[in-house]
Amino acid sequence: MTDYTEKKCEKCGQKLRIPKNIGGMLMACPSCGDTFHSDFKLGGARQNAHRGIAKTLFELPYDTLKRVRRLFPS
Repeated sequence: MTDYTEKKCEKCGQKLRIPKNIGGMLMACPSCGDTFHSDFKLGGARQNAHRGIAKTLFELPYDTLKRVRRLFPS
């Protein structure tokens, strides 16, 4: 099992490896410098309905910002 998640930079398409043990951090693409937040993760929580609600609430600002950025690209 890998200790990272692979993701592509939305601006330049560079393949990025993001460690799984971090979440919600501001990161920058090493190729183009575009900044983005890593996906927020709730660690150590059991998989249940309450976790799903909490995850949705914590990820809502990130998802909203991501959608707004698509409407107004830099």
